[in-house]
Amino acid sequence: MTDAPLPPPDDDLLVVVPRWVTLQGEYTEDGRGLRAVTLLDEAVALGAPFEGFPLQVGVGVHLLEPDSSGQPSAAERPALKAFEAGLVQALGDQGRLVAALTVDGVREYVAYVRSTDVLMPWRDAPPAGMDVHDWQVQVLQDPSWLGLREIAGLLQPGEELLAPLEELAPPQEPGQASS
Repeated sequence: MTDAPLPPPDDDLLVVVPRWVTLQGEYTEDGRGLRAVTLLDEAVALGAPFEGFPLQVGVGVHLLEPDSSGQPSAAERPALKAFEAGLVQALGDQGRLVAALTVDGVREYVAYVRSTDVLMPWRDAPPAGMDVHDWQVQVLQDPSWLGLREIAGLLQPGEELLAPLEELAPPQEPGQASS
C-alpha cells in the first residue's frame, strides 16, 4: 500500500467548481442614476462556510475612468481583468476570490483566506497586475462566511441581527507602538 495523498474532500473551497453569476441593480444617489453590479461565485456561496478559511478580505479599487453610472469604462476593463488575475494568482492555494462588487466608481473584490500571511508580501510590492490602480485591503474575521452569504441573499433568520464583523488590525512593524 502506498502513502499517496488523499483527494481533497468535496467541501474543500479550492476544489469547488466555480459558477459565476451577475447580479445587477439600479438606484439614485444625489440625483445621479447609479448601477450596482455584483459578480458572485454562486457555487461557493451555496456551499459556505468553508472550514479553514476564516478571514474575509476586501480589496477596494478606485476606478480610474468610471462611466456615468459608476461602472468601469471599456478602456479600463482590461486593466481590471489584469488586476483580478494578479489577485487570484497572489492568493494561490491560500484563498479564493468569491465576489466582485462595483458601485459608484469603486470595485471591491471579496476573497476568503486561510491567514493574513498570504497578504504580507503585498506590503512591499503589489502582486503582478495590481500596480495600475490604487487599492486598499480590509481583513475581517468571518468564520461563518456571513459577508458572502449576505451578498448572495442567503442569510438565515436572525443572522442579519449579528454584530458587524471584526476587522483585523495590520501587524505592527518592529519598533512601532500599538495604539
